[in-house]
Amino acid sequence: MTLYKLIILSIAPSLFIALYIYFRDKFEKEPLHLLLKTFILGILISSIVVPIEYFLMAYGSISASSRLSFIAFEAFIVAGLTEEYFKRLVVLRVAFDTPHFNQPFDGIVYCVFSAVGFAAIENVGYVYQAFQASYDAAISVLVLRGVMAVPAHAMFGIVMGYYLGFAKFAPESRSYWYFKASLIIPMLLHGFYDFVLMLNVYGALAIVGIYEIILFAYCLRLIKRSQEISRLYF
Repeated sequence: MTLYKLIILSIAPSLFIALYIYFRDKFEKEPLHLLLKTFILGILISSIVVPIEYFLMAYGSISASSRLSFIAFEAFIVAGLTEEYFKRLVVLRVAFDTPHFNQPFDGIVYCVFSAVGFAAIENVGYVYQAFQASYDAAISVLVLRGVMAVPAHAMFGIVMGYYLGFAKFAPESRSYWYFKASLIIPMLLHGFYDFVLMLNVYGALAIVGIYEIILFAYCLRLIKRSQEISRLYF
């Protein structure tokens, strides 16, 4: 299999998830040009995220008092906060204030498109890096990230979008808290995912696998709840 085919396969999980969420939007499909813009900007923000993460990593390596504190900093701040902040920023800039964002479920749609756009380019980077070592390494990374990392990004996006959708349509007294939750909760979920993997302890993959199953069930509930509320807008 050529590198070109590996790159296509690296992007495939993101496209599959994006289509799945697109067709779960039962009441009014979002404009394709806005979805494509959100997806592409999700890819492009990596050019901002990566330098920031390198800077934070350098800072953390100097200031962390222990290996555990450095891992926590890397997981929750370097990866969790930085990546979720910029993925949400894409949606806020592209779609949030447009008339097309007219139901709570739209938050999930746009946040997932931003998240899987970012996941796609991240996936390509990891697979390409592994390919430099060996073809088998690239396949291993492709499969592992395709079933774990990309769905994880999408699920963080679902949680983010759920709260962002309610932030737009909830009464002002509650909107502020939903808006804060749309960043804090995905950041914590993302941070925990990375923290367990970075600990590199025995059974870490199994723990993360169970965590993702629980998170998947939670996301299905959020999707259902958001759809039920969105029905009221039509």
